[in-house]
Amino acid sequence: MIWQCPLCAKPLIPDNKRWHCSNRHSFDCAREGYVNLLPVYRKRCKEPGDSAQMLRARRRFLKAGHYRPLVEAITALLPYKPGGNLLDIGCGEGYYLRQLESAGWHGHALAGVDIAKFGVRMAAKSDSGAQFVVASNVNLPVASDSVDHLLRIFAPAPDSEMLRVIKAGGCLLDVSPGPDHLWTLKGRLYKEPRKHPVPRVVKGLYPEVDLRCCFPLELRGCAAIADFLAMTPLAWRGNREVRAALAQQDSLTLEADFIVRRFINPAS
Repeated sequence: MIWQCPLCAKPLIPDNKRWHCSNRHSFDCAREGYVNLLPVYRKRCKEPGDSAQMLRARRRFLKAGHYRPLVEAITALLPYKPGGNLLDIGCGEGYYLRQLESAGWHGHALAGVDIAKFGVRMAAKSDSGAQFVVASNVNLPVASDSVDHLLRIFAPAPDSEMLRVIKAGGCLLDVSPGPDHLWTLKGRLYKEPRKHPVPRVVKGLYPEVDLRCCFPLELRGCAAIADFLAMTPLAWRGNREVRAALAQQDSLTLEADFIVRRFINPAS
């Protein structure tokens, strides 16, 4: 177990249908199998994170295979090694962990964290053998030096917190939007569109791999376009009339552009 108590940082021990620590703090397992380790005092609103509508749309969009080239890049850079574990921070509804499991990772070696309880519930209800926890990336309920592989896809997290949990010799695989990601969409939604900036180097980690993953994103049918628009924060902040017009199209071709980087935590 990589998990620690979010209240006192003692190791968490699974016991029947709840996890507990030596200080007698306990956390019930939900019916779906996940555990909520997000203390109420660390929540800024009643239901933090992505909405149920966004998460359902994202699941349909990803299940349709639109980001398959990105999945292939991720799985190629994270091959399974016996005895290793992997934590996906900002896991959403668990899509990328399921793809890693299909690529050879054992379910018990995988875990996911997200602040959106609805997303974690969706992930836990899937057929994945991974563990899922509701928590914030700012205060991960994860023991220091316990994670072999950390996966972060578009999720904010402090460098210091990621560095804390990764073992010496372990790695972070970080996925960020590239400068041209959805550039055509931005041009239609905004008067002054801006390209995504170059992602920052993660302090304390050594950059090992840096690659661009670019491919055309071709959406066919109103349903696919509607799901894409529902899951994309850009669309919610852009011109409403343009967004409505996009939703009525039968097809939409855009640019997918991702920067995939692998960092190593130097052995001390």
